[in-house]
Amino acid sequence: MKNKILLGSNNAGKLREIKFYLNYFKIFQEYQKLNPSDFKNINEPIEDGKTFNENAKIKSNFFYDHTQCLSLSDDSGLVIDDLGEYPGVKTARVAKEMGGEQKVIDYIFSKFHNKSQLRATFYCSLALFGKDKEIICSGEVKGNILPNGRGKNGFGYDPYFVPLNHIKTFAEMAADEKMFVSHRFNAFKILTSQI
Repeated sequence: MKNKILLGSNNAGKLREIKFYLNYFKIFQEYQKLNPSDFKNINEPIEDGKTFNENAKIKSNFFYDHTQCLSLSDDSGLVIDDLGEYPGVKTARVAKEMGGEQKVIDYIFSKFHNKSQLRATFYCSLALFGKDKEIICSGEVKGNILPNGRGKNGFGYDPYFVPLNHIKTFAEMAADEKMFVSHRFNAFKILTSQI
């Protein structure tokens, strides 16, 4: 019987990237990849951690407890360097509450007059939890946030984020170009060294 790994997310863009990295790094190749939607009556966990690591762990533990499958979860988000931890671990919630990423970007730039870009960091924490396994690691990528989105690829804040030493936003990059400079790539590099 094939081993199973549950990819603990219902975000289609995030799932696509996680599957890319699992394939690229050749980890869990022989495992059957499952999503929460493959199980009946599994809700989303309450993400009340104060850090990306805590939220990734909450999700991974939650999905393992409900399925007994090895579970890999990701918590990621954006931090504007001059705004402390904002929007941080609430990145997705803030966008939902304010009516979309552009509204959040408008709010952020309203605090900085005459700025054409702001320093920012994308973070990704990964948590792998199973019967005899618990690994938590994180990666980041620094760059700048723009006041207006550019590009049609990616998801979330990808159209607004230009990584350091690049001129394209994540959303202007071809999919494989983004995959090798992103915060998620850096997190997976660490994960693969610990498995």
